[in-house]
Amino acid sequence: MNALFRGELMKKRVLGNASKLPAICLLSMLSFFYAAADRAWAEERQPVVSPDGFCLKSTEGENVSLKDFRDKKVVHLVFWATWCPHCLIEMTKIRDLHKSMDSARYELLAIDVGVNDTLARIKKIQCQYQIPGQILIDGSGEVTRKYGIIGVPYHIIIGKDGSILDRFNELPADYLNYFKRFLPPEN
Repeated sequence: MNALFRGELMKKRVLGNASKLPAICLLSMLSFFYAAADRAWAEERQPVVSPDGFCLKSTEGENVSLKDFRDKKVVHLVFWATWCPHCLIEMTKIRDLHKSMDSARYELLAIDVGVNDTLARIKKIQCQYQIPGQILIDGSGEVTRKYGIIGVPYHIIIGKDGSILDRFNELPADYLNYFKRFLPPEN
């Protein structure tokens, strides 16, 4: 290959890539604006929750209200579904977390959001994965909408005063120490 031909080939490669530069810049700008809009959208979707929170049926048929724990315990809400593999992986961590926490200061409420989940299926998964705490069923999706949940698993930590202390999709690596910081002082 002679030098002139190689020079022309190089020129075509450089100029060919240069013509893609505006498209690359445009995509970069769009992704930046999308990320900014996504953050703003998420902030707008902060939940509208009454001080009493909610009242749902448990898998045992009992009515469980968030206000039952007010001024008593920190409540860990976990929104999940039986068909969600990542939720089931989280449940093994949640089981370990629950064993390590002080039940006088910490309450776990696992809220099943699977629209088509049957009671038999939920109980089977509860037994199979040894899910601790109470499992509540949000069959209508009302509580899920109230809290602005858009994906599962989703965790919300509610303080003794009923305020939302934190919300996230995945347990942190050091979840035990992370949760202990939210617990009220021992009496």
